[in-house]
Amino acid sequence: MSKTITVWGNPGCGKSMFCCNLSKVLTAGKQKAIIINADSSTPMLPVWMPDRILETSASIGNVLTGLEINNGLVAERVVILKEYPFIGVMGYAAGENPFSYPELKYDKIKLFISEASKLVDYIILDCSSNMLNFFTPTAIEAADLVIRILTPDLRGLNYLKAHKPLLTDTKFHYDKHLTFAGLARPFHAIDEMDNLIGGFDGLLPYAKEIERCGTSGQMFKALAYCNQRYINSLKLVKERLETPASEEITMTSPSVEPTDEELNDSYEETENADEVSAVQPVRKEKKHHAIFK
Repeated sequence: MSKTITVWGNPGCGKSMFCCNLSKVLTAGKQKAIIINADSSTPMLPVWMPDRILETSASIGNVLTGLEINNGLVAERVVILKEYPFIGVMGYAAGENPFSYPELKYDKIKLFISEASKLVDYIILDCSSNMLNFFTPTAIEAADLVIRILTPDLRGLNYLKAHKPLLTDTKFHYDKHLTFAGLARPFHAIDEMDNLIGGFDGLLPYAKEIERCGTSGQMFKALAYCNQRYINSLKLVKERLETPASEEITMTSPSVEPTDEELNDSYEETENADEVSAVQPVRKEKKHHAIFK
């Protein structure tokens, strides 16, 4: 059964990079995943694939604002990565902006997520930080697992204070969100921030190599540079997804106060198969729609 993962957080916290790294971990055993970004203020198709010229016909905007939404139409708009054939992406095309399409509607977003989930094992929803973008709260509501990423500083703290009141309805399952410290650096007061927000479930340490991947159109190569703290956070997501919903579990947050050395460490680049072999065992491939050959 397909799983939907929603990732949200304050601007500049590393959400999109995390989604790319997570997709590689979840597809290491040849499962299939689609990353969906519906933030028209920063079209992601040219960021994910700067070397490919994609027409606006490939834009997610055509699906979300169309008269009809079904899994066949969604499949036509999924762009498969050449180097990672088990990962597909959907987003806005170069040159598009918030005025390129009509305003998104709640019912269509819900239907879109539902239809997309029929195509693959995992749907990863890379959300805008702006809650006025209806896609973000709708994606949080529709998710099997929600991941909240905050920079461990005043920006992250005040973003959370501003947006927590918007998610008080039980349909958002706010208290069940996993919370990660994004772009954590040695000078951040991780322990103090941890106490202020009610606890981090893991760290996503900053590394200059990861940043370089993000700024050079190599986002899907960044997993090779994630240190063990980052990998542990990815593994925690995978473990939560594999836990049956019927099981009542109590998981205590691990100690997240890192040493300076841990935050500064990074891995040397490895082959793709080696990057995630310790994270995800190989499983029997499932059959899905023909978007994945």
